[in-house]
Amino acid sequence: MALRVIKGFKPRDWAKTAYAKYLRSKNDSFLVDACPGAGKTKFAVMVAVNELHRGTVDRVDIVGPSVHICRQWAEEMAAWGVHLDSENDQESADCVGRVFTYQRLGMGQQSLRTSDRHRRLVILDEIHHAGDNCTWGDALRNVFFNAERRLLLSGTPFRSDGNPIPFVHYSAGDHGVSVSDYSYGYGEALRDGYCAPLYFPHHDGDFQWERGGEVYSHDLSSRLTRQMGADRLRTAYAPEGQFVTELLKEAHQHLMQLRNDHPQAGGIVFGRDVANVRALADVLERVSGTKPVTVTNDDKDAAGRINRFRQGSTPWLVSVKMVSEGVDIPRLRVGVFLTNVKTEMFFRQAAGRLVRLIPGLKDQSGYLYIPSIPRLVSFATEIQRERNHYVELKKEGAGMMDLLLDPPDPFDEEEKENDYQFLKSAGEKVGVIESAPVDVSGQHFFDFAADLVETEPEPPPQPQVEEAELLQDQKATVRKRGGRISSLVRQVHLTHKVPFGAVHARLNKKQRINSQAECTLEQLAQRERLLMK
Repeated sequence: MALRVIKGFKPRDWAKTAYAKYLRSKNDSFLVDACPGAGKTKFAVMVAVNELHRGTVDRVDIVGPSVHICRQWAEEMAAWGVHLDSENDQESADCVGRVFTYQRLGMGQQSLRTSDRHRRLVILDEIHHAGDNCTWGDALRNVFFNAERRLLLSGTPFRSDGNPIPFVHYSAGDHGVSVSDYSYGYGEALRDGYCAPLYFPHHDGDFQWERGGEVYSHDLSSRLTRQMGADRLRTAYAPEGQFVTELLKEAHQHLMQLRNDHPQAGGIVFGRDVANVRALADVLERVSGTKPVTVTNDDKDAAGRINRFRQGSTPWLVSVKMVSEGVDIPRLRVGVFLTNVKTEMFFRQAAGRLVRLIPGLKDQSGYLYIPSIPRLVSFATEIQRERNHYVELKKEGAGMMDLLLDPPDPFDEEEKENDYQFLKSAGEKVGVIESAPVDVSGQHFFDFAADLVETEPEPPPQPQVEEAELLQDQKATVRKRGGRISSLVRQVHLTHKVPFGAVHARLNKKQRINSQAECTLEQLAQRERLLMK
């Protein structure tokens, strides 16, 4: 039977391949792990419509993580002529299924239980949420144990943490790594042109706080005890500090530059909690001159606020976790990561808000500003590695990123209020991690970089510096010069539409090095001069 689609819809190649595997599978449950922006929703809607058309099922139920996402599902299905009931436990006569949240399922599983007289396809969106609450997992088993087929969707890799997620197969029985029936990663989506390239500008700084009468001062790369690490993170993220102000200011300036070519481009700030979101919104309003939209879980109109932001042109949205996953706002181009949630899953979900593409719009790169916490930098680097796995590239420099790939800081301990006192935070840019395909051979690069080809004169001899003084100042000097270089590289990128990695690669070739991390102080100075020519 021919694939059934609505007029004007062209299934993506990966979706057709995944659907073919779904049809061949003999299992009741089929798990698709596809990255944010790949088109999971449209794929699942296509499957549902075709299965209804083929007569293998006569009802479709969808479970999602939030009211807003469930609303998106209902709208997508309605566009294909399939109407779902989001109000009643059992669908009304003019609907062929239901859509509701995991929370509602957990609270009313008895009334939502299905009968054997209908053959149901159940779509479980972001299925890893079923592991957040044991009640939800039990409810899924009780309500959908007799479903004809179950289509499980996830946008991020996940593991079982002792409570197996219903209907998911694991590499070691009920534990280990989840086993997908079909996977489609960010590198593949970037290669195929379905997702925007991501860049991760990262900033370090000097953070001071007091505890127990003792004053501490550290940057983000120092190895600390759990309590000191928690204090440092709290200091870095304090809305009253210079670090947050400067980070938001730079992100806003970047967004305004992007809006020259994309007037509706928007930005999102991921905050820590309700009070923190409001404080960050105040800082952002001060540096931008525009009041941002705030979305928190205590706002009864949260879904409405998200939808109005999605359809409008307000520059900024500040949220806790409600816009980190599944919410489709294609105009988002810039993000700022200021939350204490440090899992790779959440990081990928946040980054995934910035990869959706708008048809017909050129250069839709996404930018997620992050603190230079080694754990976050390693997450960003892993996204870059995924891209490298699927895209053949010439060797490119990693910039100052290489200085930060230490083991993650132990920030897992709860903060103790006690005698902690914020003193100061000051920040500066360290570098940019990029995940875009790089072409260092095209004319577009050599046009702007012609001057880099010419021989750079050797700098005059520098006065000798005492070794102890050099060791003391070198780290700060490297950070400052690295920040200036990153700013210059970004100017080249924005002016000439050249990927960050391509600029670094050309500089590395000119200086006969593999990475900016290998640069001496003199070579860093030379790098600045090359970029300013």
